[in-house]
Amino acid sequence: MNALKRFILMGLMVGVLGYVAHHAFYSDRGFVQQATVAARIAQAEAELEAVRAERLRLEDRVARLSPSSGELDLDYVEERAREVLNFAHPHEIIVRLAPQPVAY
Repeated sequence: MNALKRFILMGLMVGVLGYVAHHAFYSDRGFVQQATVAARIAQAEAELEAVRAERLRLEDRVARLSPSSGELDLDYVEERAREVLNFAHPHEIIVRLAPQPVAY
């Protein structure tokens, strides 16, 4: 009888240990999910860095076009006006090599 109790107790312990181990690896907060979340975080941080770089580029363009910033770049304003409005001086010759998309 004593051996049977040990066997049942050991079986219950193995079952509980297996249950806990299974959930430690495969639950919503388990080890496997941790790796997935870490990969998603790395991807989101890379995307954030790209968006920050784009924002800095756009802020620079706005500063170059804004007279209130004190950094008005007249050459850049003229370049953008010519490109957007498709204007040129009367004595200029324009040669387009490839169609350029207008970037805003």
